[in-house]
Amino acid sequence: MTEPAADKGYWAAFGYQNHVIPLEDPRRDGPHVIALCGVMTMPEEASCRDQRPTCSVCATEVRSGRIEVVPMTSQ
Repeated sequence: MTEPAADKGYWAAFGYQNHVIPLEDPRRDGPHVIALCGVMTMPEEASCRDQRPTCSVCATEVRSGRIEVVPMTSQ
């Protein structure tokens, strides 16, 4: 039995941390983007990953292999 393909997401900096934003997210039904950990922001407030601390919940999801990190795209 093969493993299902990992979902894709990208690192983005907003608020006080770097978070992973899934490319496809069924929770999203408005203008906000939602990080894996549940933190929400407006797309224009997210920038490329920077020196901020890394969200431990998002990092755990990436290390687990459930998320494949891809380059940040413009939203």
